[in-house]
Amino acid sequence: MMSRLSICRMDMRGAAMMEFALVLPLMLLLILGGMEIGHTMYVQSVLVGKLQRAARDMSLEGATNDTTIAAIKAEVTKGVQQVMAGADVAYDVRSFHDYKNAANRPEEFGDADHDGACNHGEIFVDSNGNGQWDADGSREGRGGAKDVLMMTATVSYARLGLGNFFAADPNVRLVATTLLRNQPSTTQSQPNTGICP
Repeated sequence: MMSRLSICRMDMRGAAMMEFALVLPLMLLLILGGMEIGHTMYVQSVLVGKLQRAARDMSLEGATNDTTIAAIKAEVTKGVQQVMAGADVAYDVRSFHDYKNAANRPEEFGDADHDGACNHGEIFVDSNGNGQWDADGSREGRGGAKDVLMMTATVSYARLGLGNFFAADPNVRLVATTLLRNQPSTTQSQPNTGICP
């Protein structure tokens, strides 16, 4: 006669249910986490595509008035909100004299005393036209002919599903930037020079 303990060891009924109960939370975490990551990548892809098209439209000669620029921005917002309803989209539109100024933001100056600062009567290139040397030589807005347009869009929306439990920030924040030279409808204005104080 077999002891009760031996019978219990041989009885495997319910073992699969227990294993499934142990694996289910991890499996759900992986599935929902993967869906969140995939959705975020999709929103980023849509944002980049819409932003690049908006920058092309904004760099054209006819896109100089506020109504046209607002319509271009609204098209990006609409595209992003089609894949993530309720997303907030903020824009920063700046222009630079050329790509070199976009990569190296401070206005150029002749550093005669090699101290790394614009001072002591050194000459600087007033890229943004405000009459003083700036650490950021960009101008707000799309700029003029042949200027380099930099358009940045920042999208913010609430995380999906389980992301709220594992992330410190309950919102997703995506940023996309594109650079494009404006259409050469006229000749580009040359920046003035100034003297550092």
